Amino acid sequence: MDKKNTLLYGLTIAILGFGLFVLFFLERRVVSDRRAAMDNAQDLLGKNRILKAPDDIRISFSTIESLARSIKKNPFIRDIVVSKILPDRKEHVIYPFFYNSQGKDERRDLSRLKREPLTDNGDLLGYVYIELNNRIITGVRAAIAFFAVLLLLTLVSYYIRVHTQERVISATTVELEEKRKELIRLERLALAGQLTANILHDIKKPVLNIKQEAQDLTHNLKEETLSLAARNIQEQVDLFFNILRDLGLERFVKAREQDEEYVDINEMLDRSCSLVRYERGSIEMKKEYEKNLPPLLAHPYKIIQIFSNLILNAYQAMAGKGILRLKTRSQKGEILIEITDTGPGIPAEDLSKIFTPFFTKRGESISGEEGTGLGLYISKNIVDELNGTILVESAPGQGTTFRIALPVREKKSLPMNIPVDPGKDRS
Repeated sequence: MDKKNTLLYGLTIAILGFGLFVLFFLERRVVSDRRAAMDNAQDLLGKNRILKAPDDIRISFSTIESLARSIKKNPFIRDIVVSKILPDRKEHVIYPFFYNSQGKDERRDLSRLKREPLTDNGDLLGYVYIELNNRIITGVRAAIAFFAVLLLLTLVSYYIRVHTQERVISATTVELEEKRKELIRLERLALAGQLTANILHDIKKPVLNIKQEAQDLTHNLKEETLSLAARNIQEQVDLFFNILRDLGLERFVKAREQDEEYVDINEMLDRSCSLVRYERGSIEMKKEYEKNLPPLLAHPYKIIQIFSNLILNAYQAMAGKGILRLKTRSQKGEILIEITDTGPGIPAEDLSKIFTPFFTKRGESISGEEGTGLGLYISKNIVDELNGTILVESAPGQGTTFRIALPVREKKSLPMNIPVDPGKDRS
């Protein structure tokens, strides 16, 4: 829900709430004033001794009529009936004067009226029956009910809109998270596709040698030649499978989201170097790894994806010539990683855009592949997912440094040995 709608709902609820408060206050005042009108009627009819003493049968009818008319002018009193206790100790209606002359069916049902005693100095003189005018209190209470219903409907409407909006946001969030995971996987496949194209440069030679040795084998049937050719074929086949094993491309592509484990950051950097080494060219590698870094709980191939993207960018920025420095250290519960190249650097106007999706100024790489503009964006997403930070420092002509800080989660018992891929690059 946008701010305008939220403000409108808030203002409506505030107005209705204030109106309801005023009506409740008015209702209390009406009840109080009605009670005061009844007390006033008692005072006028009782304390003025117009009914005389209980044993005095004389009645000042003109005075009672005058007082009755005065009492009935009050907006809260519709009509009154006055009775007197006569010497027989029975109650007799004396106002209106025609009451006793009416038939039983014509007489007003006094049980439906408000009955209040008339006393003087503790002596019971009679009773006044008051027919209240409830139009005012009924109107106020109807207004209270109306405002209450409006307020309730407004709150229900607001709740429904907020709940609907939350459901939409929740569904959108889930969908975006799925899209984000799919984007990470697709970018990983794109990177794997780029690396696969580079593999052809390395496997072409051993495969051609196998083909040549096989051809020689068919033309030379001597035992010595056959044995030498077989050994050569075996060596070339071994070389082919070593290349595939060192690359680890299949494991990189098929990595699953739930495979979270404690990893060695130094090992992850080495495996990343191995994965993208086909873009290295003549670049000199310098590694400054801190030994015995604390293990990091993460998805191994997500970490490799971060480092591979950064190292590949550095290789392509330097176009096969320069120095790449990899540095790791631990500090205050974090592992710090620095990846520095001696490339042409990044212009100041582009520094704020490099983590934006599809932003790229990369031309073709050594293998002829162009950048997708997603590598750095996805790398930052993965770092954020790990509650870490990634910063970049660069200037034209001074190279580029990426600094990554990843928080280390404590573990009561860590594995004694972390397996190292025997095929990783240690260059």
